[in-house]
Amino acid sequence: NGYRRYERRALEEVIQIYPETVIGTPGGLVSDPDMFNFLLTHCTTVWLKADPEDHMQRVLDQGDMRPMAGNQEQAMEDLKRILASRSDFYSKAQLVIDTSAQPLAETFALLKDEILKNMH
Repeated sequence: NGYRRYERRALEEVIQIYPETVIGTPGGLVSDPDMFNFLLTHCTTVWLKADPEDHMQRVLDQGDMRPMAGNQEQAMEDLKRILASRSDFYSKAQLVIDTSAQPLAETFALLKDEILKNMH
């Protein structure tokens, strides 16, 4: 509970001091309804959606082997379950960008264009 309080205070402060900033939140933030609703109310929210296989590969490309510890198949099933359980929440974001649909440069251009459109 203490962590969530500090997290909320930090986000409130950042949003107040820097009204035009990018904040990357952990995917599990949606499990805190108050915090998630706060972001939906005060921020332009973007779901950077990806296929489970891409999620896993990106983690592995960073050198993090923890998700695979013990059983690669089980790790993928766990990831699919987590993503499926959160998708209804993630879909509440104002923008959804499928990062698996195109390479990084094109994804960034699409994200930038969509954000600029939503600012006007």
